[in-house]
Amino acid sequence: MSRRRGGGKGAAGGFGHVYEGPEVLGALLARAGSPHDAEEVAAAFARAVKGGEPRSAVVPSLFPDEPRFASPEEARRLYSNLFGLWDRVVAGRGAHDDAPEVVAEPPPAPQLPERGSVPGELLPAEVVEAAWRHLAASAPRELQRRRDRFTNVQPDLVAWLEATPLPESGAAAALELAFEAWAMLDQAFGDRLAAVEYHDLRDLETEPPAIDASQPALAAYVDEQLENLADEDPAFGPEERALVEKTLAAAVAALTAAVRQPS
Repeated sequence: MSRRRGGGKGAAGGFGHVYEGPEVLGALLARAGSPHDAEEVAAAFARAVKGGEPRSAVVPSLFPDEPRFASPEEARRLYSNLFGLWDRVVAGRGAHDDAPEVVAEPPPAPQLPERGSVPGELLPAEVVEAAWRHLAASAPRELQRRRDRFTNVQPDLVAWLEATPLPESGAAAALELAFEAWAMLDQAFGDRLAAVEYHDLRDLETEPPAIDASQPALAAYVDEQLENLADEDPAFGPEERALVEKTLAAAVAALTAAVRQPS
């Protein structure tokens, strides 16, 4: 599941639209398995813009097979560059016009608060920001350890997610975003976050409150991730997105309700 990257258009959530120049984009494309360089991608984008095609219809065509990435950060960097190049083409510029010669490294992840140190039951925006960045930077073994803990401490939530009928294009995203939501809440509220009960999820699943009613800061993050998924996967349309949003809304509402007040 793609995540946000700071800097440039869209930096409030999801991929930033940061074009780092033809050399950087070309190298990222090659490592991901695309036979195209930045100039060829710019030409494909220009044809799409002229023909009124959306970006989401063009990006998948750049890869003959499923793109491969060494890390989540490399995937985010590639899509950030592609989205940035698309913006340039829409504005009438090409792959080389005003391309940056030196690109600054992304800023380090903000410091996470001590686990369980956040009062109340609402995630602050800075915790959402810090948590997703730390998840993105985690080593695979550490990330798997956290996923295993999620499964162990929230078994009903995981079972309910797996039993909920979702489109193939959105099922993995729903599970990933539910895991990330739990990780953020766990960091913020620690042992005050109890296990969600299956029957509570069933009670919520028909008409759950919107995510921004349960966790406003988290809602902005989820919305941007689903926007990114719609850009990456043409099969993830409005109907599929609505189903995933409804599922996540129930999960987030249940997790929020499971935050106990201090004794």
